[in-house]
Amino acid sequence: MPPPTLQCFNKTVDGQANLELTDGVIFLRPLRAEEAAAHLAGEDEDIARWLSGGRSTLDTVKAYIERTLENWRTGAPRRAFGVFDCASGQLIGSIEVNLARVLEPAQVNVSYGIYRQWRGLGLAQHALDLMNEYLRASTNARQIVLRIAPANRASIRVAEKGGFTYLGTFDEPEGPMARYIRDVR
Repeated sequence: MPPPTLQCFNKTVDGQANLELTDGVIFLRPLRAEEAAAHLAGEDEDIARWLSGGRSTLDTVKAYIERTLENWRTGAPRRAFGVFDCASGQLIGSIEVNLARVLEPAQVNVSYGIYRQWRGLGLAQHALDLMNEYLRASTNARQIVLRIAPANRASIRVAEKGGFTYLGTFDEPEGPMARYIRDVR
């Protein structure tokens, strides 16, 4: 498999973030307004429960995408990417880093969701590895932190298979969260 590459790194074209990261299997790039319906269509009960905090609507997805694009335009600390299949170009999920949610110095919080029909193929790990490459190349982050609800067994398996170390379960505003960390490599 070819190594991850960064293309069009951190530039904007017509006000759109024009960053793309790929490993030849998937690619990450900021979501675009016209992808709101596809993003909403990918939301199932698991994503609504573990990632979205409840069911989304087309209006809430459009607002989310506009906020993420504004973050890219202004250099704000939340950086969200759509996850796309290289072969088809289809949107298959999302991944986000919050550079402001620092648990310890040089740690950043990452969250992700892969649409149901694309789960079980190792694509969340591909997305985490590409996020790792983005963080290594463009930030001072030294560790990725995954905060996972203990009942979210699928995400815990992703963390364990991806070489993340379990730190423990912590009481957080959202409820108990298992924390996993991995050095940015």
